[in-house]
Amino acid sequence: MKRLGPTILFISLSFLVGGCSGDGAADLQRWVKDQRKGRKPRVEPLPEIKTHESFIYTADNLTDPFAPFNLKPQGANKGGPQPDMNRRKEPLEDYPLDSLRMVGTLSRGNQSWAVIQAPDGAVYRAKVGDHMGQNFGMVTKITEERINLVELIQNPLGDWIERQANIAIVE
Repeated sequence: MKRLGPTILFISLSFLVGGCSGDGAADLQRWVKDQRKGRKPRVEPLPEIKTHESFIYTADNLTDPFAPFNLKPQGANKGGPQPDMNRRKEPLEDYPLDSLRMVGTLSRGNQSWAVIQAPDGAVYRAKVGDHMGQNFGMVTKITEERINLVELIQNPLGDWIERQANIAIVE
């Protein structure tokens, strides 16, 4: 009987382990197989390859786009306004126009000056005919509310054109 106990224990453990090792997913595998029966994979057709017409470039009869004549701006305005490049720059021309602030005016008799504060805190005075800003701006009129200027800027063709600008007083 002593020998029979371990044998029964071994046999019962074998059945127990064999029962747990069974694949319980057989019904799931059958369902997936049934679902795949009626389906066929759909393959998109390949896109049609478009052929392009070839172009033969012959530059023999065309002008060279990089010739010096074509690189220079055409129709430059020689009679229009020109900045004086030899003129000594004034202190207010070191700053962009939008960084300058008008803080007041001074006048004595018929002469008026605008009081201008630079970004670094320095205070300057400007009269009609003085220059300010980095675009060759010249003061044309000073009132108690604003300074009117005419700036010279270059257009894409290289011509110099005049542009009106002003600086209003900061309250």
